[in-house]
Amino acid sequence: MKNPNPPPPRPSASGKPPTSMAAPPRKSRWGPPPPGAAGAAPAGDKAAPSTSARTPTPTHPVDSRRHPPHPAPRNPASPAAAARPPPQAAETPPPPPYGFHNLDRRTMILADGTVRTYFALPPDYPFDTAPLPPLPHHLIPHGGPDLWPPHQPPPPQMPMPMPMPMHMQPHEAKRKHPADQDEGFPRHPKQLRLDAPHHPQQLPPHASVDRHALRRAFLKYAKMLNENSVQKRRYLEGGRVPCSTCGRDFADVHGLVMHAYNPPNTDSLIDHLGLHKALCVLMGWDYTKVPENSKGYQSLPADLVRANREDLIVWPPTVIIHNTATGRKKDGRLEGLGNKDMDKKMTELGFSGGKSKSLYGKEGHLGLTLIKFANNSAGLREAARLAEFLERQDHGRIGWSRAHATHSIDSDQNPLLVETDTRTGEKKRILYGYLAIASDLDELDSDSRKRAFLKSRRDFDPSD
Repeated sequence: MKNPNPPPPRPSASGKPPTSMAAPPRKSRWGPPPPGAAGAAPAGDKAAPSTSARTPTPTHPVDSRRHPPHPAPRNPASPAAAARPPPQAAETPPPPPYGFHNLDRRTMILADGTVRTYFALPPDYPFDTAPLPPLPHHLIPHGGPDLWPPHQPPPPQMPMPMPMPMHMQPHEAKRKHPADQDEGFPRHPKQLRLDAPHHPQQLPPHASVDRHALRRAFLKYAKMLNENSVQKRRYLEGGRVPCSTCGRDFADVHGLVMHAYNPPNTDSLIDHLGLHKALCVLMGWDYTKVPENSKGYQSLPADLVRANREDLIVWPPTVIIHNTATGRKKDGRLEGLGNKDMDKKMTELGFSGGKSKSLYGKEGHLGLTLIKFANNSAGLREAARLAEFLERQDHGRIGWSRAHATHSIDSDQNPLLVETDTRTGEKKRILYGYLAIASDLDELDSDSRKRAFLKSRRDFDPSD
């Protein structure tokens, strides 16, 4: 008779559980589950559906090193965050207006007959010319005292090699072979000894002149060259010209400029340098370049020429008004606006502080009136304001040149000289004017020319 309560089985010596208690076989990824897996469910649970009728889809193993699993968020989103709409993607910026698609394919035939293709913009491509950024103040070129008088820096001085001694010590002699006798001859080393004392460089005399005295000499000779119309024409037209400093004659202005920059006597260097700059401004040349026989200093843009000439103003500040003649008297002499009439006219225009002086000649009124302002900074500002007012109306220096070219036409019928009032029908003279500069000295009367002198607006100094 069998024991109804058999003893539990003893563990084996190898430590492995018995076969009846072994774990069920591992489920295969590619096949159906093992037979005992379906019956292992409890009796109260529903049996799992069989998967033996389906063909499993093979799946590739995922490498967790390359594709790590996404960790679950530590803090799940709140209900308010879940209701929030998802963020919209940023809009893509439009393509730039300039790109490869704007180019046209073109071909050209070379000299050897081959055809080459290249790309270029179409002829009617709309370029957007963006303004260049302004230059820093220290990079803006200006013809100030730092650029004149021009001078070339001296070449760097190389130190002189020290003289080598004639008798050298035995250890400085020529390398000898052990079999040779102990006699050698001295020789110079391969490298020069640059141990000579250093001498400081000496600047040329043009760089060490007195700036204040140099500016006064330039203004003096600029007035001297412009106040006489006959002398000025001689310089501008060419021919033999004299040196206003030492009296020597030269074949042309170029020779005079070379002489003024390199005078034979250094005692008159300042006067000659002042004449050099005055000649360059008169001729429209570049005074910041060293004059040479190649005449490269004679090339200067027109706007710089005009700026250099308009920089020299007549002092006290004076505005020249043209077209102030009103007609002829019965005796044939010209008449025009007098001093009081011009002062009243300037007051009506809103300019005060100036004194009018009408100019007369042998035939009467010259149609020219000078308005002089105070010889200070306030007077210069008022004179410049009047000149700018006339310039904005196209009645400045250029406007007068254009109107004066048609002076042969009857002045009373010339629309550039006379305008008719639409209300009263009265004819009025159109006034032209500009700030007097050095080239206008020959237009002044002799008394005003004698009393006036020149100043530089670029280096304006009221106390000078």
